[in-house]
Amino acid sequence: MFFVHPEPDADPLSQWFSRVGEHLGPHQYDLLIEYAEGRTRHEIKANWKIVVENYIDGYHLAFLHSETLHMYDHAKQESGFVGPYFLFYEPLSESYAANVEKQAEMPLIDHVPSEMRGAWVSMLFPNIGLTESESSWSTFHVIPIAADLTIVETRTKVMPVSDWEFTKQSVSSWWNFKGRDREKFDPHDDDPLTSGDFMAEDIYACEQQQKAMRSPKFAIGPTAKNLKNWYSSSRRG
Repeated sequence: MFFVHPEPDADPLSQWFSRVGEHLGPHQYDLLIEYAEGRTRHEIKANWKIVVENYIDGYHLAFLHSETLHMYDHAKQESGFVGPYFLFYEPLSESYAANVEKQAEMPLIDHVPSEMRGAWVSMLFPNIGLTESESSWSTFHVIPIAADLTIVETRTKVMPVSDWEFTKQSVSSWWNFKGRDREKFDPHDDDPLTSGDFMAEDIYACEQQQKAMRSPKFAIGPTAKNLKNWYSSSRRG
């Protein structure tokens, strides 16, 4: 990834991000390797600011992602800003943490202390997201294309272990979760809300917000017009 600034004497990138560095997760991305299947590109029919707002909003997690992100304790989330940068953390859920070695979908990142496992999410102003979990480290690049169109590119790093280790972990995860009640999922339905894919859930939510903004209910109506006239007359009085 390359960062470009239009000003020739701009502050160094390290200085630009210096205030946020100490608040990021304990992951050492240079000890990880890129996961080919974790590289994705999604086209979202929504303004880029809607996508960013969805990315940093923690309130919808327990509802929209009640199954796809059930591994985390949404009630214990912590979030806030450091300058223009957004930071978020939530720990593993109790049941998942108790058996995470067998339930994690991918091999655990061994240099992350067990007490610091969870979802570390940040938005580096204005459009670079980082998502760090117990088993992966990902970038979330939000690219504005048009007023109602955004591209999101993700890249993911994982532990440098063999394909066999990944296969064993995936099988272990499946066996440990196979008895879980997942009535929300329906692989035969094309509804993104039953897809079992949290990115599909988020895309649907963003696009619905964009559609809602075109609703005639948001247009200036008689009430707004009358209030404007009343305000003008009261100011003159």
